[in-house]
This record gives sequence, C-alpha cells and structure tokens, in this order.
Amino acid sequence: METGGSSRNARGKEEEDVDSLLQRLALHEDDGDDFVWEEEVDRMDVQAKWLAIARVHTDKGFNPSALYADMRSAWNPAKEVRWRQIEDNLFTVQFGCLADWNSAMANGPWLFRNHALIIQEYDLRTLDRSH
Repeated sequence: METGGSSRNARGKEEEDVDSLLQRLALHEDDGDDFVWEEEVDRMDVQAKWLAIARVHTDKGFNPSALYADMRSAWNPAKEVRWRQIEDNLFTVQFGCLADWNSAMANGPWLFRNHALIIQEYDLRTLDRSH
C-alpha cells in the first residue's frame, strides 16, 4: 500500500517524493540559498546501441530465464546480452558489442522450444510502442 509522499518505481522499490525528502533533511530557511531548484529536468537522450526486439511465437507460457539461457547458448556472445521483457512473448535485447548483434541478426532462424524466435533491429528513434 502506498503512503502519501512515496511511490513505487519500475523495479517495485519505494521512492519518496521531493517534498518528503526535503522535510526529512530538516533544512532551515537560509540553508536553501545555495541550491538551484528546477521544475523540469531535461532527460538525456540515451543512445541504445545494438538493440533488437524479439518475439517468441507461442501461446504456451514459459520462463523467460530459460529463453535467455537457451539464446546465450545458441548465440555464444562475447559480451553480455541484456534482456528486458515488454510483454509475455515480447522482449528487447541489447547486445554488448556489434559482432554479437550482427551474429544474432544474421545467423537465424532461431528456435526456442520448437517455437520461432523472431528478432528484428530496434531503433528507439524511429519505432514507437505507444498504446
């Protein structure tokens, strides 16, 4: 249950809002003179290199960890591959280097438990997944 002054972030951890944090600091009126307060913080445009979107074509449930392990074995990447689940059968896959990305993109088709794993280049600037 959420309390006033806190919320949960994407990882489920509780985060306090700015007002609650400032109250806990117990600042005096003169203490705030050295701070610069801005309402909106510009979000840095993070470039996602070697990113793909992948879908497992199955109606059956599966453990995503099993998918990650099977693809790690099939791809044998030199660097870390980071998976992020978007929906039940839909994932983003970020490769640690261009050679691993090229190998996964070019050496398919890929199967996971006899079901197709479709993998496509994913460019955050040109694709939008808004509902």
